[in-house]
Amino acid sequence: MKTLVTIIFLAMFSWSAPVAAKFCNVNEAENKTLCRYKATRLPDNAQIFITYTDQGFSMMIVIFLEEFAMVEGDARMKTKKGEMQTLEYVTTHHDMTPEGLMMEAGVYKVTESMLRELGNARGKVRFWLPANDTKDQQLKIAASKFSELEEYIEETKSTLGL
Repeated sequence: MKTLVTIIFLAMFSWSAPVAAKFCNVNEAENKTLCRYKATRLPDNAQIFITYTDQGFSMMIVIFLEEFAMVEGDARMKTKKGEMQTLEYVTTHHDMTPEGLMMEAGVYKVTESMLRELGNARGKVRFWLPANDTKDQQLKIAASKFSELEEYIEETKSTLGL
């Protein structure tokens, strides 16, 4: 009987949403839930994070440069077979890394359909980030780096009850 109760308890524990979650972290003590997707295998000078906020999905594109670039304003995105789309600018965080590189982290509003297009893209995805004192910074990112985006969207919706 003790073994059966232990097995049932472990099964319930492993199947619960917060424990089985891959993208969402629930902090019940602080009543906070964070659902974050991090694109992997990007070029060394870039990182991309997707989160869900009260205003909808947001994408933070971080680039590391040797010189200050002032990445501010709407960005553009294009998949290999898709149309050019505009990412609505929200804000930019500027900082310096311990290695002496300038970090420019632009935050943009994105729609669920844009995210699904990224997740289903075959080939390359390009992002153009506006830089005030230079020509546009261009990132070329292979679409396979967004391979689990559908799972992220579904987990975020179910965890947050959207």
